[in-house]
Amino acid sequence: MIISFSLLIFYLIYVYLLLKRIYNGKLFYLLIYFTTFLPIYFLFQLIVYKFSDIKFLVDLIKYSKDFVIFSSFILIVFGSKQIFFQRKIKTTFLDKIFILFSILSISYCMIPIGESTFLNKLLYLKNIIVMSVVYFLGRNFKINSNQFNILKRILVFILITAFFTSSIEYFFGTHIHSLLNYEKYNLDINDIISTGNFGLSWTFERSPIHPRFGSIFPNPLEYSSNLLLFLTIPLYSILKKRENIGFNFFLFFIVLLSFYFAYSRASIISALIIVSISLFLTKNYKIIYYLFFLFLFSTLIFILTASQDSIYFLIDTFTFKESSSFSHLIEWIQAILTIIDNPFGIGLAMSGNASGVDQAIKIGGENQFLIYGVQMGVFSIILYSVMLFKSIKDSYSVFNSYNGYVNELSFIVLLSKIGLLIPLLTANAELYLFVSLTTWFLVGITQSYYQKII
Repeated sequence: MIISFSLLIFYLIYVYLLLKRIYNGKLFYLLIYFTTFLPIYFLFQLIVYKFSDIKFLVDLIKYSKDFVIFSSFILIVFGSKQIFFQRKIKTTFLDKIFILFSILSISYCMIPIGESTFLNKLLYLKNIIVMSVVYFLGRNFKINSNQFNILKRILVFILITAFFTSSIEYFFGTHIHSLLNYEKYNLDINDIISTGNFGLSWTFERSPIHPRFGSIFPNPLEYSSNLLLFLTIPLYSILKKRENIGFNFFLFFIVLLSFYFAYSRASIISALIIVSISLFLTKNYKIIYYLFFLFLFSTLIFILTASQDSIYFLIDTFTFKESSSFSHLIEWIQAILTIIDNPFGIGLAMSGNASGVDQAIKIGGENQFLIYGVQMGVFSIILYSVMLFKSIKDSYSVFNSYNGYVNELSFIVLLSKIGLLIPLLTANAELYLFVSLTTWFLVGITQSYYQKII
């Protein structure tokens, strides 16, 4: 009990000190909050609940996050001396898409459609609106080179911490989540009975005898998606700056090892795509040539030396016969059929795994695009797709137009958003708070530089 209250008091003091600066217009401290607390957000809840057994403390942690984000937004919008509705605001096309997506979400919350309660719809709406709120907070922030370097150092520290945590998990064959009573937390807080061969959930295993690890993050899938953001940092330095080569190769190596510990096939494929596109962006065509033949050679060696179980596992994955792939396929089919029958959607909080979704009535949940489509119709899929692809396109324009730290920032945003496309196709990936909110905030910053170009 004493440990829980001590941690909570320390956290509340930390939030208070950050909010003092954020409310004074220093939005960089909101980015500090995203990158220092959101990585351990879930683990922090587990620790507090393990030593207190008090649900209220967990709720306090959850809603404190929302308070930090939404109060910051309200202050930015209404805290200026100039009346908000009298300001001359120049919006970009991406701004308008975010606004349209938010209006659509609010409308589906208000109209009486679907089986979910109004309270559940409000909870789900919050999960959608937070993307737009964070994006527009980023639009109101101009990052400088010193702040950008601090951001990179924090991300590198989080990466190294996550790597050593998952290394210890792998060495001892034990999930840190098991030590922190994940099973009890999931049952008491989320009313979900733990599953799988390790007493956590199926997400924590790649086979009945082979675990995969989530490190300091909620689960292995989220860990592997976060690695896509971390991967872009050493990549840029190796390919463009060519500074601290030894250290950046070390970071690159531990990212690769971390992918092995987390073992998400979607994120591993995304990582290969990120590396390939980064070589094109930096015009390292000779390396692409060598890597292509290395890939062919490695594939040949794998075919000749791999066990039959490994080969069948690979074949079953791509033919959707493997259990995990097959479950994805079932979820996608359910969602697609629902969208075909209901092209205007069946209501908020009717799909996915976010808070507010009743798992007894939900339809689909293994594809972020289809999750929105089931709830808000085909138009929501179009808007969300445009948000993503316009973010990527505009970041590419900034990358080609700026040098220095802005060039590196746009590189990180561009490749992170490209890398996250496959996890978004196979999971409710906007729930991965750290990588989702951090990258949307950075997209907002990048959009300000894009606005100067146009």
